[in-house]
Amino acid sequence: MSFLIDPPLLFLSGLAIYFLGRRLDWSRHAKIVVGIAIALMFIIFSALLCTDLIRCPFPFFSGRASEFMLHTNLTGIRNSDIPAIIEAFLFLLYPVWIFAGYASALLIEKKRRFSKETYTYSSVKSKNRIRTKIDEPSADGSAERKHEIARSIYAVIRGNDPKKCVQDAINALGGIGKFVKNGDKVLVKVNICGGVPEIKGSYTSTIVAGELVDLIRSAGGEPILADADMIWTKFWQAAKDSGWVDWAKEKGVRLMNLSETKIVNFDFGKDSVLGIEKVSMECINADVIISVPTMKTHLLTGVTLGMKNMYGTFPDVDKAKYHRKGIEQTIYEVNHAFTPSLVVIDGSIGGEAVGPLSTRPLSFETIIASNDVVMADSIACQIMGYDPMNVVHLKIAQESGLGNARAKFDLDRLPYSHPGGKDGNWDRPDPSVKDFYEWGIELLMKLPGWETLFNIGADFFLYDLSRMPVFCYLTPALLKLMNDIVYLNLKDLKDTEQDIARRKTNIAIVLLVALASGSGYYSDGYIRHSSLLFELSYLAAIAVALVAAARMKTKNLAALVLSSALVSVVVEHTNVSAGLLAYSGSPDVSLFVVSGWILMMVVILQLSDLSMKWLPGLGIFKNMQGWSILPFVITFIVFALFFYWEGYLAICGREVLEMYGVMAVIGLVYSWRHSIEWNASIMVVGLVVGGYMELIGSMAGLWHYHFMEPLAIFIALSWPINTWTIHGLIYLLGIDLGKYKERYLLPKRAGLNGS
Repeated sequence: MSFLIDPPLLFLSGLAIYFLGRRLDWSRHAKIVVGIAIALMFIIFSALLCTDLIRCPFPFFSGRASEFMLHTNLTGIRNSDIPAIIEAFLFLLYPVWIFAGYASALLIEKKRRFSKETYTYSSVKSKNRIRTKIDEPSADGSAERKHEIARSIYAVIRGNDPKKCVQDAINALGGIGKFVKNGDKVLVKVNICGGVPEIKGSYTSTIVAGELVDLIRSAGGEPILADADMIWTKFWQAAKDSGWVDWAKEKGVRLMNLSETKIVNFDFGKDSVLGIEKVSMECINADVIISVPTMKTHLLTGVTLGMKNMYGTFPDVDKAKYHRKGIEQTIYEVNHAFTPSLVVIDGSIGGEAVGPLSTRPLSFETIIASNDVVMADSIACQIMGYDPMNVVHLKIAQESGLGNARAKFDLDRLPYSHPGGKDGNWDRPDPSVKDFYEWGIELLMKLPGWETLFNIGADFFLYDLSRMPVFCYLTPALLKLMNDIVYLNLKDLKDTEQDIARRKTNIAIVLLVALASGSGYYSDGYIRHSSLLFELSYLAAIAVALVAAARMKTKNLAALVLSSALVSVVVEHTNVSAGLLAYSGSPDVSLFVVSGWILMMVVILQLSDLSMKWLPGLGIFKNMQGWSILPFVITFIVFALFFYWEGYLAICGREVLEMYGVMAVIGLVYSWRHSIEWNASIMVVGLVVGGYMELIGSMAGLWHYHFMEPLAIFIALSWPINTWTIHGLIYLLGIDLGKYKERYLLPKRAGLNGS
C-alpha cells in the first residue's frame, strides 16, 4: 500500500460496502464494522511499511518499505523528510476515504429519483384546504408569503391512557371529521428517524399513532405514516429497530420513506432562504398533513415539536446544508409551504435533557392537539418550561403570521400535577450549549467540503455511539465539555453579503499568516526536529485563530496583526542580540518568529474573550473595580524578580532594560483604562499559553535560553506584558481590543436571540 494508492482503493472499498450491503442485506452496524475493519487493515499494514518494520512484499520494487509508501523514486521524498504529524493525519483520513466512497454511491442512488419538475405553493393540496383566503400570485408566478387559517384552538389532555387522551384532544377541536374527509389521502408525519430506537420518548409512540390511524379511517381517510432519511439514521433501519415495521404490518397501515418517493423541485419563493429545494411529491399531493411529533428537547433548536417535525419531510439525506442556510428559518419555510392541518404532540413519554439523541425518557402522560402548528408548539413549550418567544423558529413564525405563539397556558388547568414536579420544569439543554452547537455547525458549513464530513461524523458519533453501552453517556458530557471550553458563539451574527466578504478577508489574513509560519518553520529547518506535541499545539493555535478571525471586525484583526509584527521584531531582536535566548534555525528574527507571535496574540485574544464569559460572573473582583492595574503590577513585579533571580539581569544590556521600561509604561496606561477582569484574563491566558508554547518549543530544540534551562520563567511572564503592550499600542491608535463585545463583526440584532 502507499499514500497515493491507498485513497482510491479505500474509496472503492466504500463503494463495495454500499452495493454488497444492499445485496447481502447488511445492517447499518454490519457496514460500520466492515468499514472499520478495512480501514484498520490498511492503516496497520501501511504503518508497518512506513516505519520499515517489515520488508515491502510487492513485486517490481526492491527498495525500503517506507520508500514504497512515499514513492521516493518518483517524488524524491523520504521518510525523514515528513513530520510524524503529517503521516498521522494521512492515516486518519483513511476512514474518510471509505465513507466518501459509500456516500458517493448513496448520493448517486438518491439522484436517480430526482425529477426536474418544479412546483409552487399553489400546487400544495393541503395548503389550499386549510387557508381561508387564496394567496395572491406574485410577479414571478409563485405564491406570496401569506397564510391564514381558521380560528386557532388547542387542547391539552392528561391521563394514563394515551389512546383516550388522543381521542379527547381531537374531539375538543371538533372531531377528526373537521380535518379529514371521506377519500382523503392523509400524510401523517411521525418522528421515527429523529430518535434512538432504544430510547423511549425519542420517537413517536405507536400507541398514539395507532389511535390516530383509527380516527382517520373512521372518517374515511387513507392514512400514510411517513418520515425521511436523516443525517444519523435511515428510515427503514430505524423503523425496524424501534418496532414500527412490525406494528405497521399488524395494523395494516402503510409506512413511507419520503426519501424513496418521487423527488421534485419546490419554489419556496424569491425571499426564502431555501429558494428552489428538493421535496417529496407526497407532501404536495397529500389532501391532509398531520404532524405527530414526540415532545422532546433539542440541543440545536431548544425544542423539537410540530414545526421541527416537518423539517424531517425533506427527502435529501444531506440535511447539513440547511444549517448553512439557517436552520431556524428553514424550519419556518417548510411549515409555511406544507402547513399541517392538525398537530398532535405526543407527550405520553417525552424526552428531556440533551435531546434529541441523548434524551432522557420522561413519563409525562400528556397529549397536545391544535389546528395551528405554531400554537401547539407554543403551548408545549410553556408546559416544558420554555418561553415560546425564545425559541427562534416560533418567534419567526409568530412575526410572519404563520400562527399564534402568544397564547398563554396556565399550568393549573392540568387535571393533576405531574408527580415528578416536571410541569414547566423539564431538564432542558443549557442555552449556552445550544448556542455553541448551532454556531459550530453553521461555522463548519461555511467551509468547503465540510457538509460531507459533518454527515459522516454525525452518522457515527451522534447516532451509533448513542446506541452502544457506556458510549451512550459520552455525548451529552462531551457537548457540555465543548461548551465549557469554548463557550463563545456566533449564532446571532447572521451574515449579509458584506459580512461574508469580511469573514473571508479575515480568514484569508490568518491563513496567510499560518502559511508564512509554515514556510518559516520549514526554511529555518525546524521540520527536522519533528516534535509531535509542538506541531499539534501549533495546529490547534491556528484553528483557534481562525475562529477568532471569523468573529472579529477586519480593522481590529488588521491592527492586531500589524502591531504584533512590530512588537515581535523589536522584542525578539533585542533579546536575541543581548544573548538572552537563541533560535536554532536563524541568528535573529525570522519569518517563523514574527508569524508565530501574530498567531499567539490572536489566540490569547480569543481565549481572553472566553475567560470574560464567566470571570465577571464569579464575583471575585466585584469589590475591586478601582484596582484595575493590579494584575499588570503583580505580573511586572514577578517578572522583574525572576529576571533577577534567574541571572538574566546580570547579562542583559541597557537596550533590554529600556525596552521593558517602555513596555511597562504602555502596559500600565492600557491596564489603567480597562477592567480588572479583562486585565486578569490577559494575565492568566498570556502566562499559560505563552509559557506552554515556550516550554514545548524549547524541549523540541527550536530555541534555547542562555542558561540552557527547559523554560526561563521570566520569558513565560513576559507574554502577558507583550500582550498588554500590543493592545496598548492599538489603543493609542483609537482601536480598543478590550471592548470585546464591540469587537465582534456585528452586534447581536434584536429579534434574533434565542435561548
